[in-house]
Amino acid sequence: MKYLILIYGAESAWADLSPERAVEIMGAYGAYTEKLQAAGVFVAGDELDAVATAKSVRGVGGTQVVDGPFVDTKESLGGYYLIECATEAEALNWAKQAPTMLHGGGVELRPVMMR
Repeated sequence: MKYLILIYGAESAWADLSPERAVEIMGAYGAYTEKLQAAGVFVAGDELDAVATAKSVRGVGGTQVVDGPFVDTKESLGGYYLIECATEAEALNWAKQAPTMLHGGGVELRPVMMR
């Protein structure tokens, strides 16, 4: 089964990091990606551009496009990993290893519905 590990954090927190700490955290993401690949569970993963570049498409009986995220929040979706695991427990184990907590964020694990 495929699972999304959704990476959340305060985008503004990155501005407060020293260049050395930012390199350390990005290195941890690189190492995490390599571990997923070596285990054969990695399908895809990418960092997302800044929230300011987002567009939300909403509407019932018409369509409206607005800039930015559709909710006011301190944390935003910053990236994702798509993994394929035999069990939810295995996927959760991988989600717990995401280096997101190094910069005060968190992750959400979501199964991908296969139709």
